Amino acid sequence: MFQPSIRRQGFTLVELLVVIAIIGILIALLLPAVQQAREAARRAQCKNNLKQLGLALHLYHDTNNSFPIGAYAAWGHSWDWAILPYVEQSALYEVMPSPANDSGYWGGTDARSLGIIEISRTPVSTFLCPSQPEGPVETRSVNGLAGRAMLSYLANAGGNAQTDNLGANGMNESNGLFHAVTMNSSSSKGRIFKMRDVIDGLTSTVLVGEAIYSIDEDQGCTICDRFLFYHPNYDSGSGSDFSESLGSTYYKINPKDAAHNSTEREIAFSSYHSGGANVVLADGSVKFVSETVDLVNVWRALGSRNGGEVVSDY
Repeated sequence: MFQPSIRRQGFTLVELLVVIAIIGILIALLLPAVQQAREAARRAQCKNNLKQLGLALHLYHDTNNSFPIGAYAAWGHSWDWAILPYVEQSALYEVMPSPANDSGYWGGTDARSLGIIEISRTPVSTFLCPSQPEGPVETRSVNGLAGRAMLSYLANAGGNAQTDNLGANGMNESNGLFHAVTMNSSSSKGRIFKMRDVIDGLTSTVLVGEAIYSIDEDQGCTICDRFLFYHPNYDSGSGSDFSESLGSTYYKINPKDAAHNSTEREIAFSSYHSGGANVVLADGSVKFVSETVDLVNVWRALGSRNGGEVVSDY
C-alpha cells in the first residue's frame, strides 16, 4: 500500500540562526530610537520641573514681595527650602521648626537638628532631572551627613561670580538674582532681590538652570555635589561651597574640557542633555541654551540682572 511522505514541520538550524540574526539586527536598529524617545521624555520632564520651579519662585515673590535668599550663609538653608510650600510640599517645609534660624545642626539630636536631618534626606522629584544617572539620594557621607537628597537645579548667582564662596568675585557680591547672605553678620552681606531689580528685563535674565550631580572622578568632577534644602558647609563658620545650590554663568555651559575639580566644573550650569542645558528665565519661560552660546556677550549677560547688556538671539 502506498504511504504518503510525511514532511517535518519546523526550522532547520541554519534557518533558526538566520531568524536570530535578523531579530538582532532589528533590535540594534530600534534601540537608538527607543533611547532617543526615552531621553526626549526625560528632557521634557526636566523642562517641566524648571517650569514648576519658576512658577513657585513667582508665587513666593507674590507672597513675600521678593525672591528668597539664595543661600543662608551660617544658617545652612537654601532657596529650594524656602519655596517648598509653593511646590505642594508644605508638610516637608513644616518639618523645620519655626522660626528659621541657625540653631540646630546636622549632627545634633534636638528637635531642630532632627528636622534638619530629615529634610536633608528627603528627595523631591521636582528638584531632580530624570536624566541624572544617579539619585535621588547620595548614600555616602558628604560633609558629615549621609543619605542627602540630590538637586539638579541651581539658582542664578550671576554672570560675574567666579567662586562659590563669600568675598571678592564670590556669591554675596555677584550680579544675579540670588545671593549667599551672611545671616549672622552685623554688617549685612548679600541681598534679597525683587523683580523690579531686574533692570535687564525678565526675559533676559536667568532665574534657575540645570547642573549635573557628580562626586566621582571618572565622571569628571568630584565636587559637583548639589544637595537639597540644608547644607552643612553653609552652616559652618560664615558659610562656603555655595555651588551646592547656586550657579554662575561666568563659565560656559557643560565645561567638559576643564580639569577635574576645577571651579569651572563646580559652579557652571550643565546637564546630561546633549549640546546644552535648560534654564528658566525670570519671566517664567523655559529655554534650552546651547553650550556654544557666546560666553561673554550672551551667556554672562543672561546671568546679570542689571548690567544693561542687550542680549542678541541665542
